[in-house]
Amino acid sequence: MEATVQNDQRQSLLCSLPTEIRIQIFTLVLTADHDLSRPYRADRKYYRPQYQYHQKIDFSLLFTCKQIYGDTRLLPISANEHVFWLFNGPWKQFNQNNRNTARWDSWYFSLNEAQKPAIQKVHIFNQQYYLENLITTDARRFPFKTHSLHLTFRHSDWWSWESPPASSDRLGICPWRRHRTSCQAMLAEPIQPDLAYIKERMVEGTWGGSICQILNLRKLVLEFETDERKKSQLEAVVERAKGWKFPLAWEDLVLEWSGQLDVSRWEGVRDLKDDYHFLKEQPVRDDLPKRQYYVVTMVWQAKPVSNSVD
Repeated sequence: MEATVQNDQRQSLLCSLPTEIRIQIFTLVLTADHDLSRPYRADRKYYRPQYQYHQKIDFSLLFTCKQIYGDTRLLPISANEHVFWLFNGPWKQFNQNNRNTARWDSWYFSLNEAQKPAIQKVHIFNQQYYLENLITTDARRFPFKTHSLHLTFRHSDWWSWESPPASSDRLGICPWRRHRTSCQAMLAEPIQPDLAYIKERMVEGTWGGSICQILNLRKLVLEFETDERKKSQLEAVVERAKGWKFPLAWEDLVLEWSGQLDVSRWEGVRDLKDDYHFLKEQPVRDDLPKRQYYVVTMVWQAKPVSNSVD
């Protein structure tokens, strides 16, 4: 669109508002909302208390006039969370060509050069196997830039999710260890490692190293979920995670745990399924066995390396 051929819209009350107020209004209008006509099924692995519906954005505002288009064209990218599922996503609602597990590649490279830097929030529901073994390779790296990355480990995303609570096969993970990390290997690591120790180990081939390669990253959210009966196992992971640091590769910054730790619980269907398990859908029965889910959410914020506490 030719920016030089544009009405200044002085007769419009909306366009006469201060820029900051206009942007707040435009952001509200272009923020995704629940599509109540397309609910998620409560018996699926992608169903969560905050993720019960597909999302929709009304783009009508962008067609109003050139001035408003210029003010708002990047807001659908910057104001919204971009969600991806590494397995067990709502595949029935996606085109078959977009069901691959690294779908962010095709999404990111479909954006133009103005849109790519506008990304603010990316949320990935990841599987521990995928994160530790595949995301670390060149072909599966995170290609996007984002201000905030949110990784969710669902109950069934852990290696040991099917193990009984009393089993020795307990929850374990560490961002600078390659491949599968057992609980015993996690506990063998220092509980408060200094930055030099982490930098030496958080290199290519580790999932923490892949996170450190993301440009513009300033905030990391890790959300851990498990069966309530494995609460003590998850608490051991959380205690270790408090000492994790993520030295960003391209800047003199390090992501450190902010001290923010939120605990929540929810009750849901015990045996959640993937869309691929069903050829013909039946209504979700009210009498399905339930499970109590225990969730801990932690936040890391960027700090100058010189201010990092070793």
